[in-house]
Amino acid sequence: MNRLLFILLSALIIITGYAMYINNDLGLMQVSFAEYQFEASLLEVGAVALGVLFAALLLAHTVKLLKKFTGLYGEKRIERLTEKARHSLELGLIELSEGRYAKAEKVLLLKVEHNENALLAYLAAARAAQYQGAYDRRDDYIRRAHQSAPDADIAIGLTQAELQMDHNQIEQALATLNHLNVLSPQHPYVLKLLAETHHMLADWESLRELLPDVKKSGAINDEKLLSLEIDTWCGLMSDRSRTDNIDLLTQLWDVMPVSMKTIPEVVEHYAAELIKLHAAGEAEMVLRDFLSKNWVESSLILYSELDVMASEEQISIAQGWLHKHQHNEHLLYALGKMCMSKNLWGPARNYLEASLSAKPMPVTYLKLAQLLEDHLEDRQKAQDYYRQGLHMLSGDYGEAALANAENDFQRSIVVPELRVI
Repeated sequence: MNRLLFILLSALIIITGYAMYINNDLGLMQVSFAEYQFEASLLEVGAVALGVLFAALLLAHTVKLLKKFTGLYGEKRIERLTEKARHSLELGLIELSEGRYAKAEKVLLLKVEHNENALLAYLAAARAAQYQGAYDRRDDYIRRAHQSAPDADIAIGLTQAELQMDHNQIEQALATLNHLNVLSPQHPYVLKLLAETHHMLADWESLRELLPDVKKSGAINDEKLLSLEIDTWCGLMSDRSRTDNIDLLTQLWDVMPVSMKTIPEVVEHYAAELIKLHAAGEAEMVLRDFLSKNWVESSLILYSELDVMASEEQISIAQGWLHKHQHNEHLLYALGKMCMSKNLWGPARNYLEASLSAKPMPVTYLKLAQLLEDHLEDRQKAQDYYRQGLHMLSGDYGEAALANAENDFQRSIVVPELRVI
């Protein structure tokens, strides 16, 4: 457009000047300003105007070329800086993964202002600072990450929470995760970390409320989820037990999911808490019902340790278990104790001796010795069982040790009377 205008104006001036020259009439222009006066022919004025216009267009073209040249140079420079920043990020991540944290932090921040992935660089630098124990620098990099990518609150917050958890700043991590949960409800990874923080804080009630959402999100695999549920309900039972209010404990058991009541660890924990609250009878009933449906060795051991006044029904049920488990030392031991509680000294002795035959245990020796000494007046045999039980407790219960114990007893003139409290 400028070029066309220049051509038209030039043509007009040349035609006008040629016409004036042919007619021998160059015209006259006179300009006065204060004391100064200027005169020139119109042809001269036109030539000057044409020269000025030509110079202006030339200058504009030159400026345009200079801008284009400097622009190309600037773009190349930015490209070079961006490439260097990208290379620094790659190298920094390698250094971080190889455990050279100080070098990683330094390299990650090189040309970071030109990095297209400045967010990633700052987050990685925050990890590197954390591993060096530089928590102030870590927090500063998290802050810079927010400034570089204001819309990446979730990604930045999750990294911040992870770092806080790694540094055992659990309450700070919980605050961060609660904020993220408000920003993005039902976010799977946020829910997963929330569950972990509540678990670490032993905040069982909050974890209980959170678990349905965690389960629905699929953020945790089934095995880990089951472990969390078990820990949650066991933790809740312990909290209720510490109040010394058995009603609170039993009310919790009543509302507990049926699926939890089939898990040995949960049932045994409930029974143990009942025992702490001096409710061994309720514990016996819970364990007996469970063992009637699920034969679990650890539950049987806990059942055998109970000291309760057994009823005929309880003895009958336990005897029924013998049909499938007639050589189980813990079951035989439990039956021996039950019979003792009913003053059935003969059957008690038979069950306890059968338990020893199945597998000797220190508690069985001591319980049998107590029975013989207190109720069957076989003090010599009782002392023998006491000694064998004590040998087992000390870890020396081989056949040779037992034979030596028998010989020692035979040579003894005075044997101290031992009782188990």
